[in-house]
Amino acid sequence: MKSIKVLKFLAIALLLVSVYSCLDDPIEEEPINYTPQREAELLSVYLDTLIERGYDIDTTSMGVYYILEEEGEGEYIQYGDSIGIEYTGMRIDNGSVFDSSQFMEGGVWRFTFKEGNLIDGFEEALMHLNKGAEGWFVIPSELAYGSAGYATIPPYATLGFSIKLVDIYEE
Repeated sequence: MKSIKVLKFLAIALLLVSVYSCLDDPIEEEPINYTPQREAELLSVYLDTLIERGYDIDTTSMGVYYILEEEGEGEYIQYGDSIGIEYTGMRIDNGSVFDSSQFMEGGVWRFTFKEGNLIDGFEEALMHLNKGAEGWFVIPSELAYGSAGYATIPPYATLGFSIKLVDIYEE
């Protein structure tokens, strides 16, 4: 089961790198101009590539694109729940991983899910999961770090997250 999950993650990472390599000339040394137009182009190509590879993409009411890879059971996450998730966050423009629960104790991030504590797109993604569910979520910059960016995430960067809801804990 773990090897299938790793293979899925590697397939998505390979897809990200292949899309990136088609759009940018690695020899070109000019700085990248991060704009809403560039983001829209990258997102369109990325989503088209997922569809061409047979993925069925849904969209949340806020505009988060997602592929539910594993159905879960029970109730969906609500604000105030104590939850545990496994996740990895990547930039879709170059496939670089910028965050992961693999670096946390036991590989699971355990926290109380509170409104406003996460980027809007990540909150929206979590609300589409119940225990055991896992999916791939594509979050446009307006639901992430927008025109400002954050740390290693540049402005107008669409993010991709592999997320699994491990558990909703009883308090």
